[in-house]
Amino acid sequence: MEADFDSSIKSRPLYQAISINDKAIFSLFVVEAGQDSNLQALYQFCDTQKAIITLPLTELSDSSLKGFERTICPDVLSVAFANLPMSAQLYVSGSEAFLWDVHKLAVQAGLLAEQIRLSQPTTPARRVFCTHCYNQMENVLHTPVECSGCGLPLLVRDHFSRRLGAYVGLNINAEDKTELPAREALK
Repeated sequence: MEADFDSSIKSRPLYQAISINDKAIFSLFVVEAGQDSNLQALYQFCDTQKAIITLPLTELSDSSLKGFERTICPDVLSVAFANLPMSAQLYVSGSEAFLWDVHKLAVQAGLLAEQIRLSQPTTPARRVFCTHCYNQMENVLHTPVECSGCGLPLLVRDHFSRRLGAYVGLNINAEDKTELPAREALK
């Protein structure tokens, strides 16, 4: 299958079909609430001890947390990760931002990258990081997009920051403010 994007960009995550790790003695499935999880069948056929956690993204009301309007509940995952046996396997399903937020918490809790399997994102929506004002926007579906922080029109690139779980947004018309390309849906 041919990629729908520039395969020379190495930072963009590639998601493979995931399967059960038969060597794990415990499997933890983390699913984003409200998303059509593609882990249900995998969970049904998993023969190891297992648990499933469905997490909502929480809307934060504190305006001082600009750029973090939506977050997962890290306390729930911290407790779950702290109680995992050494040979556990983590499976995550949801939006791409959710996948990488959970991945980041799992690594911080001491899980190895090999213990974390991320499913294909359930939506093409992206988290975008503005390189001009450092604002992050959730659920971006097209490019260019107006930055909600500084108002600049941003070209959403395929370059991805695993630390932020976000794609890079660059000012698309820095040379000529009248130049603004037509919107394109993100893939």
